[in-house]
Amino acid sequence: MKTCRCNPDLSSAHVTLTSAERETARRSPLLASLSESSETRLLEGARAQSAQAGQIIIQQDEPAEALFIVLEGWVKLYRMAPSGTEAVVAILCDGQSFGETSALCQQSYLTSAAAISPARLLRLDAGHVRRLLHSEPVLATSMLTPAFVHLEQLVIHIEELKARTGVQRVAEFLLTLEARAEGECAEAVALPYSKALIAGQLGMKPETLSRAFARLREHGVQTDATGVRIENADRLRDLVAEEVA
Repeated sequence: MKTCRCNPDLSSAHVTLTSAERETARRSPLLASLSESSETRLLEGARAQSAQAGQIIIQQDEPAEALFIVLEGWVKLYRMAPSGTEAVVAILCDGQSFGETSALCQQSYLTSAAAISPARLLRLDAGHVRRLLHSEPVLATSMLTPAFVHLEQLVIHIEELKARTGVQRVAEFLLTLEARAEGECAEAVALPYSKALIAGQLGMKPETLSRAFARLREHGVQTDATGVRIENADRLRDLVAEEVA
């Protein structure tokens, strides 16, 4: 993992986004409910940043000086145990945000974040956002929304770990990919990142993931090094819905 940090675009004191990036940012729970004027004030001083694959964006236990919206690419949130073991907390894609709770509460980051593909990010200065909340309390709801979203996702993830088998977790992951690909099951759906990282995200070892993929052949899933072909998504949904004995 590279230890360099992603550098802001210094060509402007203000955020410079393409029209597509601005639309992605507006889909984020941070901005989705804001008026145009509130959005403009919130983005004052924000910066667009690029990160290479493997580049660290924030580090666990460091002071939270900013919050981020993913504009493009994939970002991994993770924690490092004292033993050096990495625990993947979440994998984020465009429109999702991170660092909000720590930044707004003036705490240290609870997780590290690193790009797992070339990525574009929108960096919002924590101090600026906190000052704006004092002057415009209506923004508080917008800031709380991502926290509720993250909590809901965490609860769902814990449920999956405790109430579903490894095969079911992999099936659910593949259904999520299929949905992002707009249901084009006839074509292979590309795996967005490595199988080792998928295993970490799903709370299993790489060899357990391999066995799960092998089991899923019985349910119409064909895999290769980079992608999967789902012959019948309904069969996978039925598998996910089965009660665990």
